[in-house]
Amino acid sequence: MIDWKEIRLEDKAAIEDKICASGCHGADYSFTNLYIWRKAYRPLITWCDDRLLVGMPQWHIYAYPKGDGEIKRSIELLLDEARSRGEKLHMRGLTDRTLQEFLPLYGDRFEITEDRDNADYIYSTEKLCDLPGRHLSSKRNHIKHFERNGDWEFVPVTEDTQAARDFVNEFYREKNDPELADEAGAIEEMFRNYRELGFLGGLLYQKGEPVAFTAGTRLDNEVFDTHFEKALPGVEGAYTMVNREFARLVHERFPEIQYFNREEDMGIEGLRRAKESYHPDFLLMKYYAKEK
Repeated sequence: MIDWKEIRLEDKAAIEDKICASGCHGADYSFTNLYIWRKAYRPLITWCDDRLLVGMPQWHIYAYPKGDGEIKRSIELLLDEARSRGEKLHMRGLTDRTLQEFLPLYGDRFEITEDRDNADYIYSTEKLCDLPGRHLSSKRNHIKHFERNGDWEFVPVTEDTQAARDFVNEFYREKNDPELADEAGAIEEMFRNYRELGFLGGLLYQKGEPVAFTAGTRLDNEVFDTHFEKALPGVEGAYTMVNREFARLVHERFPEIQYFNREEDMGIEGLRRAKESYHPDFLLMKYYAKEK
């Protein structure tokens, strides 16, 4: 069996190196997401040559190995691991790019299905900063409404910004939704390790009161991952404004970033409509591979 281990902060550099080498820009198995959600999903990691292996045995599922170079030994290790548990191998997180190396070797042994609910929405930095064109006119109108409703400012957040912590804590208290407990825990992990994880965040104010919060990290050399975005209900245009201002802040701090990964919609109808309304430059489709 594979000698799995729990993920640690010390693994950040090595894991990010493999994520960049894989070149797929997917957010689900980034180091930051693995780490801040580790208490909810309990991911385990190990290494095989130039590949990172991620497993969640309690869910009977594994991630497609991240990295570059020869893939066969990594897949064979996962196949052996599944057999040792009396199971067929189930892998998630495959993309069109990784299918190109996987299918010639194992296409006849696995059933491939599209995982639309976990496809990542990718937008150009220019689009989110400027909201150009007729198809984004409604977004510009939302911002005009927000601006007309009172003075506003967008303030970068550090790990010491108590106002951001207070806003997020109050947001979850008001929601009072047990299903958001894991998300609240992930945000607490973010604040606890804000600097070490490389987070950048912002707090949007209207009339001197915070109305929206957002935060993210660099995914690789070209893509920034927006992990969290929260706004008070009933504040017209708050989500649109915090999205735009954050894109501008990221562009100012990291001018080399070309795209934003705003992650998946999880099959939630309202979230899907909201993400599609920004007309993504492309969907990073994900796939399941199930051993026959």
